Amino acid sequence: MIRAGALVVAAYLAIGSASARDYCPTRPSLGQSACVLDPGRVAVETALSDWERSDDTDTVLFGDTLFRLGLTDRVEAQLNWTSIGIERDRTSGSRTTRSGDVEIGARIALRNPDGKGLSYGLQPSITVPVGRAPIGQGGWGAAMVAPISYDLSKTLNLQFSPELAWTPREETPGHMIAATATIGLGITLSDRCQLTAEGQWSHDDETTEHRFALAIAWQVSPDFAIDAGGVAGLDDDTPGLRIYSGISRRF
Repeated sequence: MIRAGALVVAAYLAIGSASARDYCPTRPSLGQSACVLDPGRVAVETALSDWERSDDTDTVLFGDTLFRLGLTDRVEAQLNWTSIGIERDRTSGSRTTRSGDVEIGARIALRNPDGKGLSYGLQPSITVPVGRAPIGQGGWGAAMVAPISYDLSKTLNLQFSPELAWTPREETPGHMIAATATIGLGITLSDRCQLTAEGQWSHDDETTEHRFALAIAWQVSPDFAIDAGGVAGLDDDTPGLRIYSGISRRF
């Protein structure tokens, strides 16, 4: 009886493993994806390095980490937190070390939760102000992203991520509405390697920014990936350069 029960459990696990979706890390894109984890699966996606340079400051983030948990066939929970960030004033040389805020959210796949073909969904989130400026926002926030992707061919994937956010102002009290649009093209170079090129526009009451990003991801195993990327600012209001790398692991 025990042996028969063990065989049933083993067969169930084998079927579940065979039907598991391909792992789709959120990193390293600037935009989001509608692809969600299988129920019960967990993923940890974290930055190994993240440096950004603007006219006045250099900012380095350590441990910028996204935790993902598959809840149902179409819904996953998310939690994002930056453990440490350091901003250096390039004029005075002074440094400010702070932790970031916690972002709690979910990803809801409305079509093709595996991210294949035409895939789209919603990603609501709230920001809890546990950190302090300049790494934290300094107040509560909320956002909604509506990620969309479409396979143009076996090697090309078109991506679009419009976002609206309610976020604290940096220079004056109160909140403002910020809009962001990210469009990208994923290029499959091999079974394990993908290149992503993106353009991003963002606007709020205080500034308008434009970026171009290029990133590469390498699927070391079905559950583990490494990545690296760079972002260039395209106008005077946007930080000039950002370089980052990271790892993604599914359990």
